[in-house]
Amino acid sequence: MTWSWKLFDEILNVMAALAGIILVFITAAVCYTIGMRFFFTKTTIWLMQTTEYALLWIVFLATTWLLREGGHITTDIIYGGLNKKTKRWFDMVLFTCCAVACVICLYFASSYTYNCVAKGVTDVRGVTVPKAAIYIIIPVGFLMLTIQFLRMVKDRFITTEERK
Repeated sequence: MTWSWKLFDEILNVMAALAGIILVFITAAVCYTIGMRFFFTKTTIWLMQTTEYALLWIVFLATTWLLREGGHITTDIIYGGLNKKTKRWFDMVLFTCCAVACVICLYFASSYTYNCVAKGVTDVRGVTVPKAAIYIIIPVGFLMLTIQFLRMVKDRFITTEERK
């Protein structure tokens, strides 16, 4: 494995760890708010908004790591009956299509985030937050997914070429 893939894997590990930390934070924040409401009849105004943003960030921080680890749900009714060579070619086509879809999503997410920065769009609710700060994780997540899918295509292609 080259140093660039090792670096990429380390970035994915850090992103997944950050997602775990955010999950612990929102769990603690919800418990805190429940306690405050029960004991002191006071609540936190920022909790709902922060939890929504945190869930968005968790998804895009951890998705690529989960893909790399093979943790996504798969349906293999048809796939299970294929021979190894057909599976490799099927994987290459599927992963290429996924990479293309991620590039398209990356384009639209980047455009939206850029427009939020350019226009200074904010989300005004319990706490006023620049929308770009919330949505920047979406293009980052799709970029990482694109790279991982292309990596998976490359791995399947090399496996196919070695078998020849």
